[in-house]
Amino acid sequence: MKNQIRIVTGPIQSGKTTRLFKFVNTQTSVDGILSPIVNDKRVLYHIGSRTIKEFEVNSINKNIIEVGKYKFLQASFDWGNKILIAGLRKNPEWLIIDEVGKLELQEKGFHNSLKLILTELEIFDTKLVLVIRDYLMKETIIKYNLDQFGYEIMEI
Repeated sequence: MKNQIRIVTGPIQSGKTTRLFKFVNTQTSVDGILSPIVNDKRVLYHIGSRTIKEFEVNSINKNIIEVGKYKFLQASFDWGNKILIAGLRKNPEWLIIDEVGKLELQEKGFHNSLKLILTELEIFDTKLVLVIRDYLMKETIIKYNLDQFGYEIMEI
């Protein structure tokens, strides 16, 4: 099915995640991961179970991934990747990945689950929503060959 992908894009702190929270609250068949800021730190929020997982941390240890000044727990990415793959297999109307960014372009973060989801997307009726920062759009579309699927863009 063509146009199964929706890209939500905009600058940093433009309200992409907030807009998706509002969208999620109007839907009955949606799963995936949102990454809101809670107490000045980014967390992972599993839409299906309404579970919050610690994500952004200050400390340095061997189990973190750094991107710029930010430090994220690898275990939270592992959890999120499992959530995303399981979410697709439930065949919801919508599956959200917030966000696809610099780490994914380096084949880290949610890269593995996104690649698998894109491979299996045609089997399901699910519409995939990807949050991508405006300045990473072109590079992300090329890396994941999103033109083959067709997509719609919603700018925030």
